Amino acid sequence: MSPRDPVKYVRDLVNTLLAGTNTTGVFLGLLSAVTVIASVAHLAFIFLFDSVGVAWMARGNVASVLVYTLSALLIQNGRHFIAMGLIVGEILLHGILSVVVIGWESGFHYYIILIIPVAILSNMHATWQKVSAAIAVGVLYMGLDFMFRDAQPLEDLPHAMLSGLHYFNQASTLVILGLLATVYYRLVASAEAKLRLQACTDPLTQLRNRRFAMEVAQHEAAVFERGGRPLALVLGDVDHFKRINDVHGHETGDTALKAVAQALRDGVREVDHVARWGGEEFLMLLPSTDVDEALRVSERIKDAISKIDLVHNHQLVPLSITLGVSLLAPGETVEQALARADKALYQGKQAGRNRVVLAAQAG
Repeated sequence: MSPRDPVKYVRDLVNTLLAGTNTTGVFLGLLSAVTVIASVAHLAFIFLFDSVGVAWMARGNVASVLVYTLSALLIQNGRHFIAMGLIVGEILLHGILSVVVIGWESGFHYYIILIIPVAILSNMHATWQKVSAAIAVGVLYMGLDFMFRDAQPLEDLPHAMLSGLHYFNQASTLVILGLLATVYYRLVASAEAKLRLQACTDPLTQLRNRRFAMEVAQHEAAVFERGGRPLALVLGDVDHFKRINDVHGHETGDTALKAVAQALRDGVREVDHVARWGGEEFLMLLPSTDVDEALRVSERIKDAISKIDLVHNHQLVPLSITLGVSLLAPGETVEQALARADKALYQGKQAGRNRVVLAAQAG
């Protein structure tokens, strides 16, 4: 789809991302993955700090494992805001304490940076909350860098171990960043797919709309002109639809349109296209379909619609449809073929409705 208003398209896409619409499941999956990765890392830290005699750091990592385990349970029980608070709190506390105790070179400060993309991708609805959280974390990180980059740590670890911690934390941070990038890509793809679907879908019947149908018809016409498969166009109009609205109400009319839409969907192949053309009119595009097959499909759908049991106030509401059928002719435009189908449809209405009429040949 080529958006007719690129500015509006981009704005809608950004708003969808920032609002967190339909991203809760993906974001919770990210949090769950973080709890698993962090738990494994902290289990390794328990043995590491215990082996070098820093017992209180080992016990601190035991507490961290318990925090992430509790966070995972909270996520499973729908308490994701509490879980996110615990995770962010643990990252901040663990990162700050590690920098103070064993030094900036340990690399534990890298995890603090991860809070920024997590905050941006979170399901907090207000943009200002996300921006404020990101700025606060950035300021905190820069403050820690200023105060502790050249400060003497409380615990003096062997250089080889400190270097190992640095690269381990660096690698873990890159893995988590990779996860965040993957989630971000999925969010963008999901938001764009939703916008595309909204742009080409009729909200009432969930069929494709007129704009999408014309794009497909133009494509199929181009295929036909290159010597490809034929294209049948079937234009249908629900009979006496105004009477249904006037007598039984617009809600019943909407129900009738939904039922007709479902019958049209059920009556065609997967390669065919059904669209709401406007009001009570519908269009079917049937690629690789000759005249006889187009008429058979149309008759079958007409009969199916006449058998729909639509009831209002314990009263059966009769439904029927009149269909005009045309086949795209060589050198003919889609608009011309549709005009012939529309003329055949009008002839069917004049002849008594609830019938299929084949359009006159082009020319």
